[in-house]
Amino acid sequence: MVLGKPVPDKTLLRSVTQKISQRSGGSGSKVVASVNGGVVTLTGVLGQEYQRRPLLSSMSGISGVRRTVDQMTVAPPKKREQ
Repeated sequence: MVLGKPVPDKTLLRSVTQKISQRSGGSGSKVVASVNGGVVTLTGVLGQEYQRRPLLSSMSGISGVRRTVDQMTVAPPKKREQ
């Protein structure tokens, strides 16, 4: 494995934020990222559980991400009015 030059956290955060908006646009998700030393932490609320895996997988495709920490929750189902 060849290790490249570390990517600054500020640059990573921009890439991660862009990927989050691509993956969760209009889905009821409210996910926020933070980056520290190349470790991405995702917090906030997903609209549906099925959104978790693709979002986490997309983080590994970003150059400079060393690890992703999942602290996301799933929104409770909305009650239907009767």
